[in-house]
Amino acid sequence: MEAHRGLPAYVPGEHAEDGRLIRLNTNESPYPPPPAVQQAIAREAANLGYYNDPDCAALRRALAGLYGVAPENVICGNGSDELLYLAFMAFADACHPIVMPDITYAYYDLFAAALGIPIERIPLEADFSVDPGRYVGLGKMIVLANPNAPTGLALSPGDIAPICAGNPDSVVLIDEAYVDFGAESCLPLIAQHDNLLIVRTFSKSRSMAGARLGYAFAQAKLIEELDTVRNAVNLYSVNRMTQAAGVAACAENGYFMDNCARIMASRRFATDGLRALGFEVIESLGNFVFARCPQMPGAHLAAALRERGILVRRWDAPRIEEYLRITIGSLEEMEALLRAVREILG
Repeated sequence: MEAHRGLPAYVPGEHAEDGRLIRLNTNESPYPPPPAVQQAIAREAANLGYYNDPDCAALRRALAGLYGVAPENVICGNGSDELLYLAFMAFADACHPIVMPDITYAYYDLFAAALGIPIERIPLEADFSVDPGRYVGLGKMIVLANPNAPTGLALSPGDIAPICAGNPDSVVLIDEAYVDFGAESCLPLIAQHDNLLIVRTFSKSRSMAGARLGYAFAQAKLIEELDTVRNAVNLYSVNRMTQAAGVAACAENGYFMDNCARIMASRRFATDGLRALGFEVIESLGNFVFARCPQMPGAHLAAALRERGILVRRWDAPRIEEYLRITIGSLEEMEALLRAVREILG
């Protein structure tokens, strides 16, 4: 019990449900799921008296069909966070560290701390990019968010393949939470690399952050190992309404990809608008931008936006304390952001 009292605390973005604030701080989709998904949830609610399928068989088949793999190459979980945690539990421990960038998704630190896993950090380059060559030949589990968060920069499959080949006896985990916003997926590499694990989520590009649904791809043996851990820890973790919503969402993939295109267009609009106001903006491939305003400290700008009803995300960590991570919402929300920034800067 004592060991867990010192765990670091994850500080989520401010949560606002009343609609008075524009939420550009949690990387949610500004668009609702289609009616077919909402109807699937409503139909399944009548069956709440029965346990859900622990194997998520229908959902795994739907994902396999959508992505051109076999169902045994797929596993589902309660958000991608559960699958990340299970992967840490399955493939690393106190004697087998994890290697990851020094600036990346903060929850990795919490998972490692909870499981007593040491972390070795490789600093991002001066431009916040990942140098893939520094991850070759380490012989340790590699964890890379791709696109990275909070920077939005991504490696190509051609960059990832040597990392897999160069660490043949260790798992290479690629977190593709934001891949649908313009990055290239590493999914085709799975056939050649039995140590590659790709984790994804329905939260970002599929408008289902509140449903808590994640999924992962790998060769069958790796999926079996994850399944063994999942079955021991939380057998029924994906409830039946979420499974039904996921199956319906797979059938509506065109709707979601159209929304991704709209978000990418709004990202271009926001990036150009912020740069016109003097911001430094990293060219993002996520549903967010990482931006710095040279005219004003990041903390002051975030507070001023909050006063005007707009939430953004920032951290006190070295190298990024002056940057804001700004979720890409609808075009109207991006226009509201730019109006507020113009007002703040005078």
